[in-house]
Amino acid sequence: MSVATKLRDWWDSDLVHDFRRSPVAIVALAVTVMLFVLALGANVIAPYNVMDPASANVIDARLPPGSSGMAGETYLLGTDPQGRDMLSTVIFGLRTSLYVGGLSVLIAAAVGVILGLVAGYLGGWLDALIMRVADIQLSFPAILVALLIDGVSRTVMNRAAHDALATTVLILAIAASFWVQYARSVRSLVLVERDKDYVAAARIIGISPFAIIWRHIRPNVIGPVLVIAAINLALAILTEATLSFLGVGVPPTTPSLGSLVRVGNEFLFSGDWWISVIPGAVLVALSLAVNLLGDWLRDALNPRLSS
Repeated sequence: MSVATKLRDWWDSDLVHDFRRSPVAIVALAVTVMLFVLALGANVIAPYNVMDPASANVIDARLPPGSSGMAGETYLLGTDPQGRDMLSTVIFGLRTSLYVGGLSVLIAAAVGVILGLVAGYLGGWLDALIMRVADIQLSFPAILVALLIDGVSRTVMNRAAHDALATTVLILAIAASFWVQYARSVRSLVLVERDKDYVAAARIIGISPFAIIWRHIRPNVIGPVLVIAAINLALAILTEATLSFLGVGVPPTTPSLGSLVRVGNEFLFSGDWWISVIPGAVLVALSLAVNLLGDWLRDALNPRLSS
């Protein structure tokens, strides 16, 4: 089959047809792609490299949008309290938020899917143990779990070590908050799949349990995981923003949307609204676009939910 034929079949598929008929999904995808491109190309697209301390100029601090600096630079979105260009700072902050949120979702999905597959297929005491741990974690809000992990890491590590590993700890903390949804969803699907004929046939011909889980059952339960991951990406980004706003997220030297909102909040009542409002608006747009895409994907993969 040629590439052109495959592309034609993909374009005529039910999923793409449903997407073309949904203006909300199209706009949400356009916004998401635009923000992802900005984040991935931050080093090229941003007017200034705010990761370089030399980019800060306190003389130009807190300039409103459209102002010119002492050296004649034009700041389209103004400057922050350190004199950095707000447009560049927001772009680099967007990259940090997407990096933390995306990697934490990947880790949570990997751990949750593996545990769900094992618990659903093998059952017994292992299934009971995994599900009881999941039940216990569900009784705590995700933000509280992340705060607990961050607090423990601050206790066992000195300040310098924690600052060096702050982003890694944050990613692991958010991932530990979201794996339960994947594990429970995959387990429930595996309980249905393991009694079907193709699994019984695989057992009869002597395929090992782990090979059955990975080669035969996993491809049939991965669809709902994509929906959960899309929705969880928005939640992970908001969790990172919340933790950074509380001062326990990324290091102070690394801009993120949450830390930018926190810094701007200190100057909000001084009339410097752009320092907080602009990164907050980008955070809302990103979370809303990803959420809308996740909702559309859920309805497209299971049309009965939209009825």
